[in-house]
Amino acid sequence: MVAFVFVTGILYFGRDVLVPLALSVLLTFLLAPGVRWLERRRFPRVLATTVMVGLACCVIAGLVWITVVQFLNFAASLPEYKNNIQNKISLVRSNPQGRLGKARQTIDEIGTEIAKQDAAAAASAAPAAGGSPRTPRLPAKGEGPVPVTIEERKLTPFELLREVIEPLLVPLAVAGAVILFTFIMLLQREDLRDRMIRLVGHGQLNVTTQVFEEAANRVSRYLRMQLIVNVSYGLPVGIALYFIGIPNAALWGVLATALRFIPYLGAWIAAALPIALAFAISDDWSLVVWTVAVFVVLELISNNVIEPWAYGASTGMSALAVIVAAIFWTWLWGAVGLLLAVPLTVCLVVVGRYIPQFSFLSIMLGDQPVLSLQDRIYQRLLARDQEEAAELAEEYVGEKGLEALYEDVLIPVLDLAERDRHSDALSEERTRFVFDSTRTMVEDLAEPPLEGKEPGASAAEDAQEPYTLAGPVTACIVPARDEADEIVGSMLRRCLTRRNVASELLTTHVLKGEVLDRVTELAPQVLYISALPPAAVLHASYFCKRLRPRFPQLKIVVAVWHAEGDMEKGRTRLLAAGASEVVITLKGAIDKLPPAALVTAMQTTESQPDAAAAANRTSSAPSTT
Repeated sequence: MVAFVFVTGILYFGRDVLVPLALSVLLTFLLAPGVRWLERRRFPRVLATTVMVGLACCVIAGLVWITVVQFLNFAASLPEYKNNIQNKISLVRSNPQGRLGKARQTIDEIGTEIAKQDAAAAASAAPAAGGSPRTPRLPAKGEGPVPVTIEERKLTPFELLREVIEPLLVPLAVAGAVILFTFIMLLQREDLRDRMIRLVGHGQLNVTTQVFEEAANRVSRYLRMQLIVNVSYGLPVGIALYFIGIPNAALWGVLATALRFIPYLGAWIAAALPIALAFAISDDWSLVVWTVAVFVVLELISNNVIEPWAYGASTGMSALAVIVAAIFWTWLWGAVGLLLAVPLTVCLVVVGRYIPQFSFLSIMLGDQPVLSLQDRIYQRLLARDQEEAAELAEEYVGEKGLEALYEDVLIPVLDLAERDRHSDALSEERTRFVFDSTRTMVEDLAEPPLEGKEPGASAAEDAQEPYTLAGPVTACIVPARDEADEIVGSMLRRCLTRRNVASELLTTHVLKGEVLDRVTELAPQVLYISALPPAAVLHASYFCKRLRPRFPQLKIVVAVWHAEGDMEKGRTRLLAAGASEVVITLKGAIDKLPPAALVTAMQTTESQPDAAAAANRTSSAPSTT
């Protein structure tokens, strides 16, 4: 907070110097691509910079000249609309019993009553303050008012020149400083960049270079696209207003182009003046309706068609950050701050993205999600919002697939729940809700249908209970200890089923002593032990020590899901306890299947279409008697 107040104070009290400097940086970002384009065509640096700065000055001066001329014409034509405005006002006032008349009468009565109370309070307070009130002297008989004449002193030519020039000195000085700063920055942009890198981050050239490059690219792209979008908005505004009969249409088109640089509010500020003019010059309401329709239609087209196409990559700021930035910089630097709000805040977001000490800027102002998907789903489950958690999971399945959801999202969610539960940070009730909701998502979610398949076919296959597979069991899955291990085991089983690998999951309801007998009955080719941290290695090694003496030839794969850090010590311990392989991902577990099981699964998959084709041929063959 101290640093924020200190920096804000510098920005506020140093605005006379910092505002021209910031405007110069803004113009430098806008003109630098043009200077580089001229340099690639063998223009010297000085000539290319002079051409671009001169062209920018001519464009700005032309726009100012058009605006001034149009505004003077508009001011000269205002008396023509005086009678029309008076007629409409009298029309509103002509019905005192209407809603507007009654509201105006009520306001006048309230104002009169307040004035009477103030006068009575002043009269009662006067004697107390100064004794008896002083009686004003009445003019004597025959006395008349004394005429008073005020004559203005004629200004000398020098004083008149000073009255005209003084108000223009500050804007002209700021404009001259901006032009000079911009010319120097364009002329020595590489040298200034090197000096900034040496001053800010000489020890971290990589990070500093990325910050400067990304900030420059984002701001330059934003300014270019904003200029294109605003011109494509202001030009149709001027043309449309000209054809529907609004005077000085060119003025309103230029103002719409310029004011649209103001986020959110600029377009409607530009629309207010033509709408008010339409109200003043029209005899009915049709012209007002047409003027409003022009701005509404063009705003919808610009916001929904032109801006998404033009901007492409966003500035990296959230909508709320744009509004807050506009308010903050306007408070600091006035109208110029409102113009510079987005570019300056973009630079702050980029700094926060690359420099850890300023990461709070990127978190508060950026548009990227600050929580990972597994954190968001876990938070929704903790808040008992199963519907939103399921929606997030379904969106991820549509983008990445079902197995990616298991691997990247649901297993980390269960890992977070297990860690919180073991540290007593999660109540039994919330733990139960998280486990039940995750199990429901595992059972209900399915891959979207592939192209060429009938709608709903893939979903039906995924929703089918894995226990319906026929044939000998290839894989047996055993949870190491609790329900979280079992839920992840069900994810592994669904992955195996999708590959036509027969498997069976022994739930936590099966007693530890019964597991050995059940494995003997199933006689699987591979046995998976599903274990989630934090006590995964301990419980899995206990199981391995019980299984290995009974099944010396059985392939035992221990899956320590979502293991973090160095697993070498845990791997050594598990292998010593009797494990054949140790994996940490679903893909790694599936890769440990015996090759014979995969060959059988592939043959089963290939034989299914052949059998279907044979059935079709049999059904289509002509019958004979």
